[in-house]
Amino acid sequence: MGHVSRREGRRSSERSGGARERLETVGHLADPDYALKTRQVSAPGDPVEGRVIHQNFASGISLHVTDAIEMADLQIPVTLQPGLNILLLLEGAVDSTLDGTALRFNARRGPVGRIWSLTRPTTRVRSSARGRYVRKVNINIPLTWFEERFGADKASAASQELEAFLRAQLSLKEWEPSPSAIRYAEDLLALEQKDGVLTHIAAERDLLGVMYDALSRFRSEEARAVPRHLRSRDVVRAQTARELILRNLDDGLHLPDIAKQTGMSVSTLQRVFRDCYGQTVMEFARVHRLERARDLLERDGLSVGEAAHRAGYSSPANFATAFHREFGYPPSQVKERARRAALMESGQH
Repeated sequence: MGHVSRREGRRSSERSGGARERLETVGHLADPDYALKTRQVSAPGDPVEGRVIHQNFASGISLHVTDAIEMADLQIPVTLQPGLNILLLLEGAVDSTLDGTALRFNARRGPVGRIWSLTRPTTRVRSSARGRYVRKVNINIPLTWFEERFGADKASAASQELEAFLRAQLSLKEWEPSPSAIRYAEDLLALEQKDGVLTHIAAERDLLGVMYDALSRFRSEEARAVPRHLRSRDVVRAQTARELILRNLDDGLHLPDIAKQTGMSVSTLQRVFRDCYGQTVMEFARVHRLERARDLLERDGLSVGEAAHRAGYSSPANFATAFHREFGYPPSQVKERARRAALMESGQH
C-alpha cells in the first residue's frame, strides 16, 4: 500500500461521531508503565473530525493514530511518562512544545519522522489549527521495555548510541521513513476498530515494522558504512567516489569514469562502494537524483515531466514508477501537498 490520502471529503460519517469520546478516554489506560493522561480538552464541538485510535499492547507499548481534520484552534496539554516516542507524520503538521522546547515540523515534502526520549514525566502542549488535516502515527515505548529486553546488551554501536539517547531528557533525532515504514503506517491508519486476535496481531506487526525502521537509525555511520575487513585506503576511495557522484548528478558519470578517477577497477569500485554504503554506485546515484527531483517539485514548482528529465528519466511514467517505489507516494502528490501548504499559509483552509 502506498502513501495515499484518505481524507474522503470531511469525514462526516460515523467515525467522526466518536472522535471526542476517544480523545477524552485516553487517560484511562490499563497499563501502569505507560500512561498518556489528557489534562484538558475543551471545545465548542468535537476537537477533530475523523479517526483517532488509541491502543495498548501487552508489551507495554502504546499506539496512537490520527487521520482527521482539526476543528478548532486549541492548546491541548498532556502529560507524557518516561519513554521513547516515535512519530511518523504522513500529512499535515505538528506544532507542540515539550516542557517549553518547540517541536514543530510538517510533511510538505513527504512523510517525515521524529524520535525523542523522556527520562521524567513531561508536559506536552499540542497546538491544533482549525481546518488542518493531519495523518500521523505515534508509538510510545516505556523505558522498562528496553530495560527488560536489552539492559545488558552493550556490544553493538547501535545499542550504545540508543542507550545514550534514552538516558538524555528531550533527546531528538530526525528520521526519514522508508517506503516500508510508510506502508506499515498506512496499514495502522486503516486499522479496523474491532476485537480479534488477527486484528491485534496485524496491528502489532505493523507497529513493530515502524519501530524497526525508526530504531535502525541509531546505528552509527561507522558501524554501518565501514566493515572491519576494509582497508582505510579503500574507505577513502569509496568516499571519493561518493563525492564525485554527488557533484556530477547532472552529468551522469559512468562507472568506468568514476573507477578511473578513484584509481580502482570497475569491479573493485562496485565491491568497495557496496561494502561502505550498502548500495551499488548506480543505486546510490539513482536515489539521490530522485531526492533532488523531489526537492525541485516541492521547492521550485517543476512539472513532473521536468523533474523526470532532471532526474535522468526519458519517460515521466518511468520516473513516476521509480519515485513511488522509492518514497511510497507518487510525485504528483508532492505538488498537491505544496499547493495545500500554500493555501494553509494564506489562511484559505
